[in-house]
Amino acid sequence: MLASNSVVPIAMAAEQAGVDVEQIRRWGAIGGLQVQGRGGREFVRLDQVLALSAAARRRDPSTNRGALRARLADARIANPSVAGLQQASRDRATGRA
Repeated sequence: MLASNSVVPIAMAAEQAGVDVEQIRRWGAIGGLQVQGRGGREFVRLDQVLALSAAARRRDPSTNRGALRARLADARIANPSVAGLQQASRDRATGRA
C-alpha cells in the first residue's frame, strides 16, 4: 500500500483516483497540483490527486462513470442509440423513468 503523500507516475495516480491522465494534466496546467518530469516520465503527489478527484466528485456526482452505469443498468430502450441512452439517463436522474 502506498503512502498517500507518495510521488507516483501520473498513470498510477489516475488509476488510484479514478480519473484520466488528461484530467490530472489539466489540474497541473491550472496550478492545482505540480506535475514533475523525470527522465521523460511524469510524476505527481498521490495525495494531491486524490484530494482533487474527491472534490470534483463532490461538486458533480453525475459525472461519475459508476453513477451513469447505475442509472442505465435497468433502462428499457427499444433502439439503444446514444441519444436514447442519454435521455434515459436524464429521465432516471429526474425520477421520470
